[in-house]
Amino acid sequence: MIAVDAMGGDRAPDAIVQGAVAAAKQGVPILLCGKKEALLCALPSDWDTLPISLEFCEQEIGMEQDPGRAVRSKPDSSLMRAMKAVASGRASAFFSAGNSGAVLVASVVQCGRVPGLYRPAVGTFLPARNGSFFCLDVGGTVDCKAAYLYQFALMGHAYLSVTQKMEYPRIGLLSNGHEPFKGSAEVKKAYGLLSQSSLNFIGNIEAREVAEGIVDVLVCDGFVGNVMLKAIQGTARTLFSWIKDEAKKSWFQTACLWLNRNLFRAIKKKADYASVGGALLLGIKKPIIIAHGRSDANAVLNGILFAHQVVKEGRVQKFNTMLQELIAGHKGFDGLVKPKVRSLFAWNKYDA
Repeated sequence: MIAVDAMGGDRAPDAIVQGAVAAAKQGVPILLCGKKEALLCALPSDWDTLPISLEFCEQEIGMEQDPGRAVRSKPDSSLMRAMKAVASGRASAFFSAGNSGAVLVASVVQCGRVPGLYRPAVGTFLPARNGSFFCLDVGGTVDCKAAYLYQFALMGHAYLSVTQKMEYPRIGLLSNGHEPFKGSAEVKKAYGLLSQSSLNFIGNIEAREVAEGIVDVLVCDGFVGNVMLKAIQGTARTLFSWIKDEAKKSWFQTACLWLNRNLFRAIKKKADYASVGGALLLGIKKPIIIAHGRSDANAVLNGILFAHQVVKEGRVQKFNTMLQELIAGHKGFDGLVKPKVRSLFAWNKYDA
């Protein structure tokens, strides 16, 4: 059963409920958590013939609310009800298009982190020239120390090992230049840390290179990753708008666009967040899926189907087991911020 925060998201509850109903029609058991009147108004008349259960609450957490304060002050919110259902085992996975910061805080409090992990990270596949690359963090932890970035690399390695059967995925660190002395103070420290690890670290990657297919895992903090993700989505949307505007300038160009419509649809799908529907919050003991705040019913459907697939494969359990082993095997690097380890970076004259 997938626990759904029906009140979370810019288009809640209608789009969330519609997507959940569509998933239920495909045989996915759903637990919808939300305000009674809102849920009953959004549900179709035949909802009780589907594998849908309802859990009513009195509160909701808004997109603009402070995550920590909201989680503490609204224990009867739809987000917290759904999260508690997963933590207690009544549901197998959590899905929300709501306040992602609140999802992160609630998941840590209710479900707990993998032992030894500093911070969770949101990971997702992004399109590249020859397929895709796995990027983390894209919105979980915005202020990262070098030790967090190092563990994100471990997480990327573990995730591709579990999902893609890659033995040595190529790992890159997002920075503003290839040189070891480029980037923020923490990025430079993380570069030194990764360079001395047993991971297949290929160095710094610039933003213009991320889609070239030269890395399998891209590591960055949640602030940079989220900005990059939305920049990719916005650029793709603008590009297709330009194509449509140019096509309207002559009947010949309009005809060419129409004749190539399947080509453009295939390209557009690669950059469309709705086709994936959600991203995993990695490092939590339970499957937690975070969706785009603007998710429509189709995106919600795909996100819930993704959550169902993750549960069926036991993906989170396999990932967490491997991650815990990797963390235990890389204990020598977690003292990065201690003075005795700073000598590791003596070669870098730009290191503060």
